Amino acid sequence: MSLQTYKVPQEGEGFDLTPMIDVVFLLIVFFMTVASMLAAEKIDMNLAVAEESAIPKEIKDRATFSVLPNGSYYSGAKVVSESELSREMANLVKLSPNIKIVVRADKMAEHRHVNKLLSICAQNGINDIIFATYQSDL
Repeated sequence: MSLQTYKVPQEGEGFDLTPMIDVVFLLIVFFMTVASMLAAEKIDMNLAVAEESAIPKEIKDRATFSVLPNGSYYSGAKVVSESELSREMANLVKLSPNIKIVVRADKMAEHRHVNKLLSICAQNGINDIIFATYQSDL
């Protein structure tokens, strides 16, 4: 029978947590950045309430255009003029001929501004349009 010797760990030996802490901090920064970008995509507005509204099954491949009460237009979170709106839609159609649009119109926006947006969609051959509304609790 032989005796085994036990080696006492020296100071400095052991598991280094520094890389794991670095990864955790990078993940935190990543998720904070993504969350701020998602919040920047939406414009605060009062949408109309629709009793028969439904959440579309597939909304991921849609471009969003918004109309505010003062008649200003937004593409995503970027303010655009009527001429820029037409150019942007034309570019979207070139990139994706079957582009789908979500129209977010403030309930106080005049219909002529919404109608202008729909006319620009029609001029560019876009006919798959969803209007964003709040769902009624009824």
